[in-house]
Amino acid sequence: MTATPMQVLTRPFAVEPITNVMLPDGIFDNAIYGLRIACHYTNTGPVPLSNVRIYLEGVGDPGIAPVARTWTFPTIPAGSSVRVWWQADFQHATPGKPLVSFVARGDGFASRRSIQRIFVSQTRFDPGTNTYACTVGEGTLKVSGLQAIGPSSKEWWRCDPKAPRCPPAVLGPWVPTGLTMAWVADPAYDGVHGELPFADPWWKILAIIVAAVAALVAIIAEVAGAGKANFSVGGTFEETDPSVSCCTPKGAAGSGDPEATVAGVASLIASGAIVVACSDAADPFWRGQEATPPAAGEVTVAERVTAKWSLPQAPNAGKAYTADVSWAYERVTTGAAYDHGVTETQTNIHVAGGVTVETPPKVAAFDPLWVKARFARTDGGLFRAAELYAFALFQAPQGLFFVVDLADDGLGFDDAPGDGVYAGSLDLERAYRVLLKENQEPYGVWRVFVFAQDVNLTEPGTPPEIAAQHIGGFFVASAIELTFDPSLPCPLTAQAAITVV
Repeated sequence: MTATPMQVLTRPFAVEPITNVMLPDGIFDNAIYGLRIACHYTNTGPVPLSNVRIYLEGVGDPGIAPVARTWTFPTIPAGSSVRVWWQADFQHATPGKPLVSFVARGDGFASRRSIQRIFVSQTRFDPGTNTYACTVGEGTLKVSGLQAIGPSSKEWWRCDPKAPRCPPAVLGPWVPTGLTMAWVADPAYDGVHGELPFADPWWKILAIIVAAVAALVAIIAEVAGAGKANFSVGGTFEETDPSVSCCTPKGAAGSGDPEATVAGVASLIASGAIVVACSDAADPFWRGQEATPPAAGEVTVAERVTAKWSLPQAPNAGKAYTADVSWAYERVTTGAAYDHGVTETQTNIHVAGGVTVETPPKVAAFDPLWVKARFARTDGGLFRAAELYAFALFQAPQGLFFVVDLADDGLGFDDAPGDGVYAGSLDLERAYRVLLKENQEPYGVWRVFVFAQDVNLTEPGTPPEIAAQHIGGFFVASAIELTFDPSLPCPLTAQAAITVV
């Protein structure tokens, strides 16, 4: 019997379930115990498949404990990429690149196994030195001296003071403006370049993981309790001017926690300033190594980059904002010390050409509410299929929010797979049960907010210095914006509205 033509063609990625956001470049960090192992599973055959069952068979690291779940699809169109995920405990995960085995089977076919690697890091915080350490199989990056533009207390995470949860403004977002990164390779190396983390991303990705994980853990600790993180969330920033403002909704329902979702989105957008300042083409470590070739016989034992930058505009999703950056690189070998410095302006290349959102103008209770979104590239084309991890927030007339996945898979309200339309729907009957508990009604105007992160689609086997130039997990579209101007109104903007009658 022929094997089911279903495969995982790209690297699985990490999603934090409380905030609903993908971690930088999809990397799993065991500082957060509970993560989703998410992936796009593609029908590579020429015809639709019927009664497809998909499950996670196992993970190569026994320290990672996934929760068993079988996904079932009545049909999957030819060429469709469906998004599936499994909750897993990463508390005891070992830093490295373990293999994950997935199995799919459709009617009329035998089971087919699909194996991919995931990237796992380990972030820890030392309160004595106010230093973060991010460890991977190739070494450890220590991050210290974090400088950041801090949050405006009157705008961040606004909520009802009488609510059971009203987090303090110090949680964020924090927009990084400087840091020191010290890399210790394992083992020390000879030649110009050391081994890249995971043999894929630049060293700076570990720095953004540190910033993002610290922000997410603070949010998780506030929403779910501090016991959900396995390192201190008490790290501090050296705060600089001005302050950054943004808003988040109150109320929670559905998948994830919508108020935490917007907090997570804002924090990841802010953390992205590190990657923009340190460049996608080649980061300061790689460029510093190029400029400081060691003498014959010398072995590099330590490296350090100190970087500071200013942001003329607030960093925002999909916008080509700039960073004026100065950085200094130092290499220490068994025979000498070398240094190199650069002052330049970098521009965010994770940009998009705009978002078009379609919803029905009016829906009768209790029909489903649906949304279709198109995310344009700067060249006029559209993001398609597995190129994005997208979701929407539906806001009920009296304020409650629900999280809904968006997919370009040809299922549900999506007309065809891979056509650049990401669709999703909210079951209003189920939502009504939640609304009743909050003494809210479904009738009136519902507002819709859409978000999208790009996905790292680098094929396995790509040379490391090429693979490192492709980074995923950046928000290319967001209904929330950050601003350095406290006089502006709350910039959480709905892209569409539906009237329920």
